[in-house]
Amino acid sequence: MDAQKTTTNVNATAPPRRLLLPVDATAPSRRGVRHALRRAQAGEAIEVCLLHVGETVRQWEVLRFRTPQEIARFQSERAQIFLDEAARPLRAAGIASRAVFVEGDVVPSILDQAEQLACAEIVLPAPAARWRKLLSTDVVREVIARSARLPSLSVVTVDEDGAPAP
Repeated sequence: MDAQKTTTNVNATAPPRRLLLPVDATAPSRRGVRHALRRAQAGEAIEVCLLHVGETVRQWEVLRFRTPQEIARFQSERAQIFLDEAARPLRAAGIASRAVFVEGDVVPSILDQAEQLACAEIVLPAPAARWRKLLSTDVVREVIARSARLPSLSVVTVDEDGAPAP
């Protein structure tokens, strides 16, 4: 799944800054790709690690009809589609990228992969207004809160255009 290319907009004096971009099937997860493109167009040397986390399936309704191997195969195939779609504009812009799929709980997996891949930043869509999140978990806010224990890692939230959110 690894796709390596050299960045065309390389600043020779600084090593590339490695960004972790978690992606899924939603449009907001592609904001990180737009952010990386903006930074590369501005002349910043960057590398991108695209990450898709397949949540561990624990529901008996699913496990009753599918084996763990079938579920893992399905998740891996879907992840490849999401990661390929996200990598396409990065490749076109000449930005070095790597695609990673892991299975596990989303927030700990994002933070673990950021550390393992030596990423300087995690780029996430700006969190939705709290009233829109009353009935669901808010991954972005949880990643921000838990990342405080990792001083070498920053979390950047971005708007629809990929610009840093206020």
